Amino acid sequence: MSDPLAQRLADAYVDRRRLKRRLTFWRTIAIIAVVGAFVLIAGRHSEYAPESISPSHIARVHIEGIIDDNPELIDHLHGLAESSRVVAVLVHIDSPGGTFSGSEALYTALRHLSDAKPTAAVIGGMAASGGYMAAIAADHIVARAGSVTGSIGVIFQMPRVHRLLDDLGIEMEVTRSGPLKARPSPAEPPSEQGKAATEALVADLFDQFLEMVTARRELTGDSIETVRSGGVFTGRRALDLGLVDAVGGEAEARDWLIDYHDIDSEIEIVSRPVKEFPDWLEDASSDLRTFFGLSRGQILDGPWAVWHQ
Repeated sequence: MSDPLAQRLADAYVDRRRLKRRLTFWRTIAIIAVVGAFVLIAGRHSEYAPESISPSHIARVHIEGIIDDNPELIDHLHGLAESSRVVAVLVHIDSPGGTFSGSEALYTALRHLSDAKPTAAVIGGMAASGGYMAAIAADHIVARAGSVTGSIGVIFQMPRVHRLLDDLGIEMEVTRSGPLKARPSPAEPPSEQGKAATEALVADLFDQFLEMVTARRELTGDSIETVRSGGVFTGRRALDLGLVDAVGGEAEARDWLIDYHDIDSEIEIVSRPVKEFPDWLEDASSDLRTFFGLSRGQILDGPWAVWHQ
């Protein structure tokens, strides 16, 4: 009879070998699955991969939604300006505007881009306020007849809750270094001095916006007075006012680039997104804000060049 201890050791050794083979098998399967997923994702985004981009092409860039400070977008536009493969740029804009500083930064980056490459803006459903500020940075603006554009102006708004606090028996005690510090405040009645300071701030920003428009667009005296009101206009009306150059879409903007800048009519248009892959964390954050009913306008503060949030 064999030694029971030796038999148990032999059985344990055999079981261990079997377990090791199983682990190796499943590890191999897992590696294959990860590699397969990577290949699939890369395939989905292959049109944006640097090696797949035509050596010579017109770049298509999309600017959508509320405009805020966006270093990634600014860097992306500078990269297009410096790329030897990009011969021209089509900037698709569908935005109601955003913060004044964010719109100004975008305008400056697009001016740098249009200085380096022929650039045409294509207005989709809307390019109002800060969205229009971005559009005028281009060399040529095309809008649909039914696009909404204009809204040249600045807004600074703040809710007043001091009466509600009075009703609740809540009194704010404020110690400030100067009469305009933290003015206006939603928790205090507006002061004449504070209102005057806010109006001066908005007026200065509006003058800056209007200077950009008049520098980039050849507006007549009547047109300037019309757009100063801050109203919005259809693309057809904007053409009459001189706010846009043509009614149409990407095809018309592409034809202008080809006709006026000696570009090959067979050249390819390639979408060049800011990021090659989705930012899942940002998407999740956006979903959470939507779930709790918080818009960007409810989170941010300051002067806005925006039509409606």
